[in-house]
Amino acid sequence: MATASITPQVQENTPQRGPRLLQRRLPPRSVTVLRATFWSAGILLASAQAWIFRYQASSDSISYLDMSDGVLRGSDWHRLINGVWSPLYPLFLGIFRRTFHISAGNEIPASHVLNVVFFIFAFVCFEFFLRGMLRDDSGEVSSEDRAAIPLPRWTFLAAAYSLFLWAAIAAISVAGLRADMLVSGFEFLAVGSLIRMHRRPATWTRYLVLGVVLGVGFLAKAPMFPVGILILAATLFVVESWRPALKMTMAALALMLLIGSLYFVPLSNQQGHFTLGESGTLNYVVHVDQALPHWYLQTPGSARGTFLHPPEKIFSEPPAYAFPVPIAVTHPLRYDLLYWIAGVRPHFVLGRQIAALKTNLKALREPIREIRVVLGILLVLAFLCTNERQVVSSALKGWPVWLIGLAGCLMYLAIYVEPRYVGAFITVFCLGMLVGFPVPRENGRKIALLITVVVVVALLYPLLLMTYAGYKEQPRSNVDSEAAQALQALGVKPGDKVARISPLVYDYAVERILRVQVVAEVDREHVSDFWSSPFSTQQSLLRTFSSRGAKVVIATSPKLGGENQSEWARLGSTQYWVWRANGQQRVDCFSRSNCAAALRALGDGERASIF
Repeated sequence: MATASITPQVQENTPQRGPRLLQRRLPPRSVTVLRATFWSAGILLASAQAWIFRYQASSDSISYLDMSDGVLRGSDWHRLINGVWSPLYPLFLGIFRRTFHISAGNEIPASHVLNVVFFIFAFVCFEFFLRGMLRDDSGEVSSEDRAAIPLPRWTFLAAAYSLFLWAAIAAISVAGLRADMLVSGFEFLAVGSLIRMHRRPATWTRYLVLGVVLGVGFLAKAPMFPVGILILAATLFVVESWRPALKMTMAALALMLLIGSLYFVPLSNQQGHFTLGESGTLNYVVHVDQALPHWYLQTPGSARGTFLHPPEKIFSEPPAYAFPVPIAVTHPLRYDLLYWIAGVRPHFVLGRQIAALKTNLKALREPIREIRVVLGILLVLAFLCTNERQVVSSALKGWPVWLIGLAGCLMYLAIYVEPRYVGAFITVFCLGMLVGFPVPRENGRKIALLITVVVVVALLYPLLLMTYAGYKEQPRSNVDSEAAQALQALGVKPGDKVARISPLVYDYAVERILRVQVVAEVDREHVSDFWSSPFSTQQSLLRTFSSRGAKVVIATSPKLGGENQSEWARLGSTQYWVWRANGQQRVDCFSRSNCAAALRALGDGERASIF
């Protein structure tokens, strides 16, 4: 079941009438220079992005950090087992924190350093994938078509590296503390392993290595399981003979499941039923069945069943919710989302599924728009082919590669799409298509040079603009740590309960740094309704928060004025403000230094009663 070569080749024995540059391989030294240039640019961009966003932590990031506490001395490793968030990324975070004894105030910036390490890991894996595509120098354009010559290696390399950097920096990014960069590395490793089986005898070594890669990749993110099944199935069609490969495929699958059992066995015990992970269930219920509100899950939409213990709605206008759970984590709502959807299961409704597909196609439009130049070049190369037969044969040369990329995109398209989910798959798809198309022999050098320049500029120049824009917008100091210290000076201690009023999803670092727990918050989509509501309504909701155990209420960039101005105190020079249950920003001082710190915490011009 052998297929055509999936490697971009440089035809060596072509007539001398063709451009000599297209008749030779790129000299080894030139390959080294090209690789070194893109590697240097990539590490520089990733490091700059990590440094610019070093203080940023979304709700997902905080959940991963809470899970990583299970690795610390004296903690429970079961914190690593979560139905939505896979364990490998928080495991590495915990090992990193424990090894270097990172303090609470520095753990978020330090974790961004670890993100750069994961970027380098992903780049190494991509290099493995890319070298697999370039391994065989025997491919040629069909002898029937003397008007074409294979795409030059230097053009393919430049396009490949540019696509990877776009995926890693723009689509996935190292700005947030998430597992997507780590899992992209395993995706490239798995497809690279598949390529190395192409037209070769099946061997136990290759299959067992692939099983390990897929198993560890599954520990990084659960969607690697269906991708792994597809890759294992594809191996039967690319190896020299599928019959001896069949038992090796089953062994690789068993090995993948054995490694994955480190996650799904304790998770199944935790959930009381067999499961390989519930992130797909959650996303289907929320994004396809349309359980609403999306964060606070009060009605199941078209899903079957009823929520057994949804977030408790404690106020109606504006809506606010409490999270009464026994586990001590920063934000219970986002830590273990399976707790909140218990009792509900997905239900397929054609109309809802079509609506979800439309929404996801719109979301997919963003990364497609960013690489439209590459897609346009593919169309131009197809147009330059001499006949339809050559178009089909060129497209099929890289079918195992682009099939995996396409399948990965379709997998997310059916439920929920974000650029970070599909960035690596889009890269794999584009390179799988690009690898087979030739260029015309006449003016081939000029066409190849033009393709190289256009792709590199179109993909990398926006990365520079994006990096500069981030530098201009992000804070230069650790305002979250400053706010946490200010709260501590006001008497808020680790383990205390707080409430939140914020429209944002990336400002949970204050609570994480201080190790307090968010027990209630105003619906983040209705925060403006809170600030525009009557003063009596605001007071009533704040007292409700207090009755739920919140020692303070933390607000991000509140709209103050008139009656409510005196009720809130600014935390230092930050955008965070605090309300205390006694109605006045009263501070208990037991020493001169404590009083000074408290006054600084309240900020200049704020009202305080010191005694």
